[in-house]
This record gives sequence, C-alpha cells and structure tokens, in this order.
Amino acid sequence: MQFIFLEYQTKMKFNEQLEQLLKTLDKFTDKEGVLLKQNIKDASEKFDTNLIKLLLNDKDTKEHFFDEIDNATIFNYRKFIDYIDDKDFLIDSYTKFSNKVGLTISNKHIQQINDVVLSFPFKDCVLEGGQSKDDEKRKEIFFNEVLAKDEINRLLDKKVITSAKKYTQKGVSAKVQFTRDKNGTIKDNLIIKGNNLLALHTLKSNFAGKVKLIYIDPPYNTGNDSFNYNDNFNHSTWLTFMKNRLEVARELLSEDGVIFVQCDDNEQAYLKVLMDEIFGRDEFVCNMIWEKKTGASDAKEIAVITEFSILYAKNKNSLSLTKNTKSYDINRYRLKDKYEKTRGAYYIDNLDRGGLQYSDSLNFGIKCPDGSISFPNGRKSYVNDGWIWKWSKNKILWAIENNFLEFRRSKDKKSGWSVCYKNYLKVDNKNNPVSRSAPHKNLIQGVLNTHASSEIIKIFGSKIFSHPKPEELLQKIIELSTQKGDIVLDYHLGSGTTCAVAHKMGRQYIGIEQMDYIEDIAVKRMQKVIGETVKKDGELLESIEFDNGGISKSVNWQGGGEFIYFELAKYNQYFIDELSIATDKNILKLYDEIIDKAFLNYDVESEKLAQEKGEFKTLSLSEQQEFLISILNKNQLYKNLSEIDDKDLKVDEKTKTLNTDFYGK
Repeated sequence: MQFIFLEYQTKMKFNEQLEQLLKTLDKFTDKEGVLLKQNIKDASEKFDTNLIKLLLNDKDTKEHFFDEIDNATIFNYRKFIDYIDDKDFLIDSYTKFSNKVGLTISNKHIQQINDVVLSFPFKDCVLEGGQSKDDEKRKEIFFNEVLAKDEINRLLDKKVITSAKKYTQKGVSAKVQFTRDKNGTIKDNLIIKGNNLLALHTLKSNFAGKVKLIYIDPPYNTGNDSFNYNDNFNHSTWLTFMKNRLEVARELLSEDGVIFVQCDDNEQAYLKVLMDEIFGRDEFVCNMIWEKKTGASDAKEIAVITEFSILYAKNKNSLSLTKNTKSYDINRYRLKDKYEKTRGAYYIDNLDRGGLQYSDSLNFGIKCPDGSISFPNGRKSYVNDGWIWKWSKNKILWAIENNFLEFRRSKDKKSGWSVCYKNYLKVDNKNNPVSRSAPHKNLIQGVLNTHASSEIIKIFGSKIFSHPKPEELLQKIIELSTQKGDIVLDYHLGSGTTCAVAHKMGRQYIGIEQMDYIEDIAVKRMQKVIGETVKKDGELLESIEFDNGGISKSVNWQGGGEFIYFELAKYNQYFIDELSIATDKNILKLYDEIIDKAFLNYDVESEKLAQEKGEFKTLSLSEQQEFLISILNKNQLYKNLSEIDDKDLKVDEKTKTLNTDFYGK
C-alpha cells in the first residue's frame, strides 16, 4: 500500500510539472489561464514545433514522451495524447456535469475547449452498447474514464475476429485471405457482425485516416425505435452512445473525408452541438434536408415530412465534393473588365461582413481611390461593431495589386466607399483556374421512404425491416462525396442499403451491424446484389435471385463482385447476451455454464458458487440475471487480440491465421 501511495504522489507531481510547462504557451490557455485540453491535443497531432521544443527542453517530459531509436529522438504523440486524456491529468469527471442535458460554457470545471459544449450525465463514460436484438432492453454499464480506465483500454483493444466467409458469384467459401494494395491497405469489401464501438476500434489499425465517407442511420431515440438502453437516463445515454462512436469514427476518416449522420427533429439540435465538439464547429458543412414524404394525413398539427443528414468534414480545407455535371448560374457573371480574356466575366460580393465570429485582426482600414480610408460596414474609423473584412491584410494587399477588388460609392458621393471583391468565371480569388459547375443543394427531393419499403419488399417478399433508407438517397450522398474505389463505412448497417449502393457504384465498403439479423437481412441482400449461386462440391444447391431493383438500372448494374463477412469473437459478452434473454427454464443451465466456462471476477470462487446453487434458486429471475452479470469479468467481454494465445480463450489455429492475415502480423 505504501508503494502504491508513493507512486501516486510521483504521478501527481509530474502532472503539476507538465501543467505548468504547458501553460507557458499562450495558445494552450484561456483568458483565465486554464489549460485547453483540445488545443494541446490538436497541436500534438500536428507535431507543433513549439510544443515539441517545449517538451524536449524539459528532462522529465523528454524522458516520458520521446523514444530513442538509433540516433534519432522520436516524439511519441500517441502516448502524449493518452496522458493528456488521462482523467488524473486535468480532472473533468462526469460528476462535474449536472443531471440534465444542456449547454454550458467550458471553464475550470470542463477543461475541454474554450467554447460552448454540451453537458450531460455520463459524458466522460464509455457505453458498450451491446444490444443484439431490436426488442431487447439492456441495463448497460457506464465505464467511467476515471474509475475504469483499465476496463476501457481493454474494452477498446483490438479484438479477435472469427467465423470468416467469402461471398462471390461462385458461392460461399470458408477459405478467406485478405487482399491489399501497394500501401498495405485491405481492399476487400467487409461486413462485420459485432458491437459497433469495438468493431470501429478494431478497424483502426487497418483503416485509420483512410475512409472517405461515413454514413450512419442510427436509432433516433424516439422511444419507439431500437434504442433500448437505461430508461432513467435515456437522453444522456443516447448522447453517450453517439459520442463514443463518433470520436473513433473521426479517427477513421481521411483528411478529405466526410460524415453524414441521419436524424430527425428529436435529437438533431443536441447532435449538432455534440458533433461541433467532436469534429470542430468550423468543420460543419450543412444540414442535408431530405423530403421523405409528400404529406402526413394523420398529423394533428404540422405534418413533418423531412429528415436530416448532418454533414461534417474531417478537414474542410481538404474537402472536395464531387463536381456536378449540370449547368451553373451563368447569369451572375455579367460584369467585364480588361482581364476578360484570361479571367472571364465576373460578379461582385461585399468584402465586409457582420456576425458572431469577430476578429480584431480583420477590423482595419483600406485605402480607397480618393485617398480616404474605409473600414468594415462603411465606417471611416475603427469601431468594434461586430463587422470585419472577410480577407486578411496580406490577401487584400495582393488583391489590390492584382485588381481583384472593386471600390464603389453612391452617386452623391456623400456616403463612404463600399469595398467589393470580384468573383471571376475562369479563376478563383487566388488566380487559380477553376472549372465551374452547378452548386450542390442541401435539399433532396423526389426520393421517398416508400421507395425504400418497395425495394425491401421486392428483395425479401415482405417488409422485414422497419425503417430502411431508399437506395437513391444513398446514391446521391455517395455521388456527392466519393469517387470509384473510395472507402465507404456504415456502422449502423441495418438492412444493408449503404453497402448495396456502394457495391453497385464501385466503391469499397465496410458495414458493421451488431443485431442478430445481420446474416438474415444484410448478408442475404448482398448475395442478391452479387447474383450469387450457392454450390457444394460443384453441384448447384441454390440460385440467388439477382437484385435488379433500387439504382440497378440507373448505374447499369449486372451483378458480380465479392465481400468478406466475419464476426468479433465473444467471450463473456456471449453470456451477457444469453442472460439478457434468460428465462426461469434455462437460467440454472446458464449458471452452471458460467461457472464452468466464463471468465469470472478475480474475487469470485467458482467452487463456492457451485456449492451455493440452492441459495441462488431462491432469487427472482431479475436478481439471478443481475447477480450473474455482476460476477462476469468485464475486461473479458470479447477476446482481445493481445491474448489470442491464452489457452483459456480456446482460439484455434485457423482463427489465429485469419487474425495474422487481417492485422498484418
């Protein structure tokens, strides 16, 4: 105990030393001198020179966060970020949050970012979210990042994958070998059964920074959908559930990647603020509005006929949405000057603007043709009225020298000058050539939810899925944000629409679904997309009906292609799943199986449990379920890759070979 206490004291001393060191850089603190954790993490990910110098020049931080390899000193930025995230450093436990969901201003108690953030119970917890059946109610465990850091690290560690199958037009094969490009990236289409949070973390080693598009259609938390967790904290539970998954989703996106999150009015506002916090407010692109139906005859007041796809970029500066081939509004380009031959016609926009994002560095005077000085909003002197120039001083000087600015004033010459910038047809405001196309619109019309129902009925003979999305909706999103060969990810795969459309459009895809119906719906749907025949020993057993519906005709889809299906290997999670649906008839059998095969908490004696079975029988079913779940070791919910050789996990050689191939080891 004394040794543990001394170790704790040493860590606290280093924390204080590191905190004071980081405070010497102004960009890491707010106006009150409080460290801004997100700013520090961003600087680390960008290998900020000033941060690295600061850490290198301190003996203790150099020893802690740098590795010596041959004659080189390497900054271990991942270790540094993990340390910054450790809640023993800059404590911001969920106990600091109120019991209600709402907005707050980041301050000494919430040291995340110097901005408006969303506050809700369990915000700094991880919700495994292990529901595997639509009608299943689960009392989930919230792993707190302070009290259960080890549990979280093990929970999110890479998992053993198992039960792999390869689907082609020739049939299904258990012989699976992953193909890779010259950079070592897996090029196979993947469909994964398992907890989507754990699956996303499992994918990081192969796909971090490589996914061009993430589209998800998660439960909307309406009370009537499949989100069946923790009734007492349903709203905050949903936000925790979304936050955990969006954070790792961002890591998987490429620098020019985007994410679309489908939602309705129920959680849209809260989700928007949450995504501001995770992706950055500046990375918000727009709300794509989908008119899903033309009317609602049963509406009591106002018929709600739309849903949203909230669109964020990983890095808006790198964003390049696919060009639209339709005509653009050429009528705007009516003005001409001496540069018409090289720059084309132009139109003008005001250079100044007013708004919430005021910056004093953009509030300055510009010299006008008559020698007078003009400030934003037509002012003749400096005033902080919220108005600023859209461009910096250097860019404006360049624009004046290269005739990209136009000065206008009223005919009576009594008012000040209006400073405008020219939008040329053939070049941008950096004098780079551009290819004009029609602007993308954030309104999707003519694609109805009834189309999706018809597609499902045509594929399966009945409407076996409650809320599918139409293929044309996904087609528009995939067309907008990807090119052929780009990777598309959907970790709420549902009926499989995203993968079906991506397959028909020549995109690589990854679909994740944890519900048990994945093989009966999504996998079978993809078999129909391929147009597969099922054979055994060369003999035709079954011919899969080809899916020629949805977007098949518009993209001339003729079938073909392949995908690999695999599962995350469960350990204690298997028993938790079974306990959640246990009955009086089979609970005692589960009791024996858990004692014999499960990984129990270190302080639980299996022999003693076997002797006390009679006492266990006196409990109610709910008490029996709760007790058995409580004795299961939560560090062993799934089989961790790092323990694949542990004899207790009973991983066979074929599965070990599969994992070596997948993880590239």
